[in-house]
Parts: sequence; C-alpha cells; structure tokens
Amino acid sequence: MDTETLRETLQNTGLTQYEADAYIAVLELGSASATEIADACDVPQARIYDVLRNLEGDELVETYQQGSLHARAHDPERMLNQLTSYAETVTEAATEINERWERPTVENHRVSVLKPLSSIYDRTREAIREAENEVQLAATADQFERLRGELEEAYERDVVVKFTLTPEDSDQSPLEGEAPTFDGVATEVRYRGMPTPYLVLVDRTRVCFAPEKPLHPSHEYGVLVNDYSLSRMFDWYFGTAFWWGWETVYSARDDSLPRTYTSIRECIRDIDRYVDEARVVLTVYGQERETGTDVELTGVVRGTTFTGGDLDRPQLATFTGEATLTLETAEDTVEIGGWGALFEAVEGKRFVVEAVD
Repeated sequence: MDTETLRETLQNTGLTQYEADAYIAVLELGSASATEIADACDVPQARIYDVLRNLEGDELVETYQQGSLHARAHDPERMLNQLTSYAETVTEAATEINERWERPTVENHRVSVLKPLSSIYDRTREAIREAENEVQLAATADQFERLRGELEEAYERDVVVKFTLTPEDSDQSPLEGEAPTFDGVATEVRYRGMPTPYLVLVDRTRVCFAPEKPLHPSHEYGVLVNDYSLSRMFDWYFGTAFWWGWETVYSARDDSLPRTYTSIRECIRDIDRYVDEARVVLTVYGQERETGTDVELTGVVRGTTFTGGDLDRPQLATFTGEATLTLETAEDTVEIGGWGALFEAVEGKRFVVEAVD
C-alpha cells in the first residue's frame, strides 16, 4: 500500500490529514524531534506541536523533552484495533447495501409497525385531524377520551364519526356508572360487549390498529396502514366484527333531512322502502371510477340493487355482494357503487338524502 492510500485509510478511522501525516512520519522515524517530524511530512512547523499532542491524547504517540519536544510511536495495537473495527464496519456496510438492494420494496411505507404503543395514538390524532369524510373507531372508553378533542373537531367539520365502544375486559361494562357522553363527538355509537382490538379507519385510506391488551408491555405494538386497497380489508373487519349486529346506544341522526351516510349499504337500508312509492332526492359525492375525477351528483333514486338480505340481520353476503344505486340526474342516469366499486360509473363516498316526498 502506498503512503497516500495509507493516509486516506487512517483518515477514515477518524484522524485528520495532518494527524495521519504526522503519525506515518513518526512510525518511519521511530523517534525524532518535532522539527524533524514536520520536515518529514506536510504538517506546517506552526501546527506540528498541536498535532503531536492530539496524537498523544489518542495514545498513538508519546512526547518527551530532550532539549526540544520529541515524539515516538506507541505500540500500534490501538491503531490496529481501530483499523480492524473499521474493516469490519465496511464489510457489514457492504453486506447491508446488498441486502437492501435485493429486499422487496415497500412503496411509500404503506404498512408500518410501531413501538411503543403510545405512538399509535399520536398517529391516530394526526389522521383524525386530517379527516374529511369519515372516521370509524373501535376502542375502549379510555381510548375514546384520549381522542375526544380531535373527534369533536372532526364532527364539527361534518365528518361522520362511527364509534364502537368496547369494555377493557369481559367483566366490565363501560355503559355502567359514568358512561362517556357522545353529543357533538359521534354520529352513531354501538356497543360490543367483549374486548376488541383498537381500530381506527379514516377516509378509506388510513388505518391505526393495535391488538387486544397483551400479557406484557414488551409485547405491545401498533400497525399503521396508508393504502386504499389494504384499508378495505379493515373496513370489512370493522363492519362484520364491530358494527353490524351490535346494539346502537347513541345516534345523532333523527327523522329530519338532510341525512348523511358514508356507507352505500346503510343508505340503501334506510331509503329502499321509499324508492318505489316516493321521490327520493339524493346527492352523491364520489369519484368517476375510470378517471378518478371528483364528482357531485344530485338526482332522484330510480332503483337499488342489494345482495345479502336484511341489513338489520346481516349475512356475510351483505358485505361482499353488490350494492348499487341508480340515480337519475338532470343530465343522465348514473349507476353508483360503494367503496371498491368495480362495475358502476361512480364510486360514492358520501350520500346525502335531501328529500323524500
């Protein structure tokens, strides 16, 4: 190895250029005055004393007085250990670069696992603060209270908040004693009488999830999902396990209009009995399925198609089968589907019943 390469290697272990030059000179000279060392390398005479003292501080040389300042090299074991450690680090870095190159890409960090569990609440608050259309939440009373401020603000922005309340454990009921209040916070609340994983879905894209309370805090973790398709699986989970079939204990909805829904199935359940006998005026906010263009359509409901039977006593087909509204607007007749629409022209995100007459 030539001197230049050796100097660059020493610099990579943490020495400055002057320190590396002086150290090489001391190794070659064995023992010499500061002036001789400076002459043997590129370190200026004015800097050589400070440089040698720095090397002495690193236990690479020792200085002594012999008429003038002299220096000699220590046993090189310390430097050899540094070089060995550096070589191992470089080798590990090369291996890591290769592994990351070959590792499958997770685009845009769509799924993340978080520890500690408290961080999942921070992400939940952030997601709720940015909500524009809907929040679906399954949580205990304590977890609900931690999010109350953000949920109140979302509700004031006309975000639909659907909340499933669950006990901490099977021996408790949050509806006994001082139950939480829901006015101005939630659109509808249902009660599931058994412990439930913590689950929050926001605007069909963002998911915050944590399993039931673990046996030990070290096993706690949270999962974040930021993906339209993956979030739909959690929506099915919320609907089948936490929402349909459980008792409604609070609803901000009454018989007055307009009435807002974020689920096409809920909308169909409430208007289907009127469609054949009355004029149901509906406004739909959504996207054109083929172009992704946002649309707002107002018209009269001319028909509904729904697979799965009674939504008040749902079957599995309720959540996987067809749910379509036919809307006659001033310009056209449009087929409208719900989340994940495959055949309809428009995927509806928000359904507002304006009038039934």
